[in-house]
Amino acid sequence: MLLLGMTFPATLQLLLPISLMISLLQLSRDHEHVDRVILRRVLAFTLPAIGLALWATTYWSPPLEGFVAILVLIFSLQDRVILIRNRLNQILKFQRSYFAVMGFVHGASNLGGSMLTALVFGTGLDKNVVRATIAAGYTLFATIQLMTLYLAGVKWEIDFGNSVGVMVSGAAIFWITECCIYRRFDSKRYHTGLEVLLVITGLLLIISALQS
Repeated sequence: MLLLGMTFPATLQLLLPISLMISLLQLSRDHEHVDRVILRRVLAFTLPAIGLALWATTYWSPPLEGFVAILVLIFSLQDRVILIRNRLNQILKFQRSYFAVMGFVHGASNLGGSMLTALVFGTGLDKNVVRATIAAGYTLFATIQLMTLYLAGVKWEIDFGNSVGVMVSGAAIFWITECCIYRRFDSKRYHTGLEVLLVITGLLLIISALQS
């Protein structure tokens, strides 16, 4: 969206409602699987940082694609490289700092979702817990972002009809994915698929950083 000339607030206004809706649809099925420890840390450390960083982007928006790409790739390779796994275990002893940094990154660039996915992926939890926890985190992310945009007095730039159309399309994609794909994946396949997704995300972020 940004490459098409949309401003950062307008991009958020287009994407956040659909992100929030899809996350809520996921939680309606899996809310009992949410990891409460991770969610409490998101509430305590990530959300305040998101609000502060998003407000600050009205003055300056730093290029963070490369930083996030490195983190995502590191997490995606942890099961393949023992050295990375050992280093991650050391880093994750400082989870409060990670959650705060994740908030600042997400507020400034909307890329913190990849950091949350990478973190939850690294816990090795069951696929239902992983998906529910990520969905809960995304719900909180989108909620605090929309609240911050409103409180900051940012003008709503997205046409209502376009927003509804995007949300309907997102709901249809979620339903198809839920019925035709997700149920066929056991925990091992889901873990491998998420690993591949993280690698692809990291590579796309690196390409974006090199082009900017």
